[in-house]
Amino acid sequence: MNSSLQSKKALVVDNSSVITKIIKNFLTKTGFNEGNIFIAHDRNQAMMMFGLEEFDLITSGIHLKDSTGIDLLTEIRKENNGTQKETPFLVISAENQETYLEKLRKYHATDYLRKPFNQNQFDQTVFSILNCTDQPQPADTEPPEPTSTEGSSWEESPVEVPATIIEAFTESTIEAMEQYMADVTPSDSKDPVELKGYFSAWVDLLSSEHRIQTTLIINFPKKAACDIYEGIFGEVDIEQVSGVVQELANIIGGIVKPKIAPFSREVAQLVLDEKDLPEKIDLMWGLGLPESRMGEDHSLDIKLNGVPKFHVPFKIKDETFHLVVLIQNF
Repeated sequence: MNSSLQSKKALVVDNSSVITKIIKNFLTKTGFNEGNIFIAHDRNQAMMMFGLEEFDLITSGIHLKDSTGIDLLTEIRKENNGTQKETPFLVISAENQETYLEKLRKYHATDYLRKPFNQNQFDQTVFSILNCTDQPQPADTEPPEPTSTEGSSWEESPVEVPATIIEAFTESTIEAMEQYMADVTPSDSKDPVELKGYFSAWVDLLSSEHRIQTTLIINFPKKAACDIYEGIFGEVDIEQVSGVVQELANIIGGIVKPKIAPFSREVAQLVLDEKDLPEKIDLMWGLGLPESRMGEDHSLDIKLNGVPKFHVPFKIKDETFHLVVLIQNF
């Protein structure tokens, strides 16, 4: 913990209450006093607080409830209130910085922290932004037709999904779990999967031009998800645990988008006839809104069979959670 940060004030902005809690937790471990950390979920809230307090640091996601973090940065930099408009502004996102590089430079974003990151990476970024002199040394270190899955048997994928695509999703899941300060190990998928965990979340990656939909599903046992939540926030709130699992699916989706971009043709070949494939194809993925469900023996109402798919189980301590990815036309 850095004692020079205890008197400084930070404004944390993100549309996700889960993410704001995580960033607040990172800031307190860095050295900020919890009472000096303010939370906003949209641009209007943030600008109202910006007018009432003098902040030493602002962190913001890209996607806010009423606009974007880039819009917030633009408005703050254009505010004519002396030095306050130069407040250090840290963008935190799972997306590539290059996507927003021109505007980030134009409106002088101070830094960009790509998810996932660990506490040490977060500390070093904040210390650098705030010019702390007593920095610690780095440690070594349109949807398919609903079909209930309840009681249905797992069928093999009609086509084999290339290993490069599976590896991209596997690596993205590991990176996302690191964001939640959890170490996981992928296992071999030798047996059919039964999604009988207590928490499920899913998100679609959509290529509108080519009408290809990739659905990413994660399914957690109750204890595994609650242990992750408790490690971050303390006392378990079961509704908030479901939100954490939902946000995890969203983070994985954001991380995997650039990882599967080089394999556009391989993905397209899984669902399109060869005659329908253009000579050059670059799938541009849009990330849908994540959804979640919880409860014993719940059904996802997602068609698992008859489409290209793969499954990766992950070990987390003595529990196993599942990643399932479906690829289809819509």
